[in-house]
Amino acid sequence: MPQLDVSGFPSQIFWLVITFVFLWWLMAKVALPKVGLVLEERQKKISDSLDMADDLRKEAASELESYEI
Repeated sequence: MPQLDVSGFPSQIFWLVITFVFLWWLMAKVALPKVGLVLEERQKKISDSLDMADDLRKEAASELESYEI
């Protein structure tokens, strides 16, 4: 069986290491920084929306108080 032929192991291990290092570098330098930026942007948008909702809630409560008086 060719997959158990030990004479091909060194070249297969070499290409496995090369491929793994390349994919590791690609993820670390390209993909993951983009994901990090998207997560930061989402967190900022959520925080801003929550702040705006809190301000609007306070404004609505004060309007309700002035209406009831």
